[in-house]
Amino acid sequence: MKNHTHDPSGSGLNRAKPYQLVLFPLNNGATNVYFILILSYVAQFGSSILHLGVFASIMVTVMRVCDAITDPIIGAMMDRTNTRIGKFRPFMILGSVVMALSVVALYILLPFIPETMMPLRYVAFTVVYFIWVLGYTFQTSVTRAGQTVLTNDPNQRPMFTIFNTVGSLLGMGIMQFLIPPGQGHV
Repeated sequence: MKNHTHDPSGSGLNRAKPYQLVLFPLNNGATNVYFILILSYVAQFGSSILHLGVFASIMVTVMRVCDAITDPIIGAMMDRTNTRIGKFRPFMILGSVVMALSVVALYILLPFIPETMMPLRYVAFTVVYFIWVLGYTFQTSVTRAGQTVLTNDPNQRPMFTIFNTVGSLLGMGIMQFLIPPGQGHV
């Protein structure tokens, strides 16, 4: 993020441009779109259609524990990343692709595993869901780490938080509109 303005007073403040404060947090809004798809999947599609039932709910909880392990690992990877497109963009791109492919696999490919092969269905759900968690972690880590790089100005930080909240609510609101209550999948 090379196009920041620096405080000429020498105070060491790194100020973001207004459009950066507005647009960067939309990454989090996009991440929440996938989050709603996954919640809908586990609540309805995975339980009712694929008959994964309680297994899917337990696996989601177990994966939250795994998230505690993957978060610092992905954070360390970000710390060591320096590409021509920046430190965070590769993780944003990779996270988006991983989440999109994982959601497609959960909704479209898993139903092809016959109910007579439930152990395979459990394994496939676990693997694909874990891959989704990695993509989700890429995205959320970028949002949080990027905030500290974008601006360290105490007057701008609240603006980032406001736009992050608005972006998240937009993402979740769009999905709630697209997936009416009682509907499990798009």
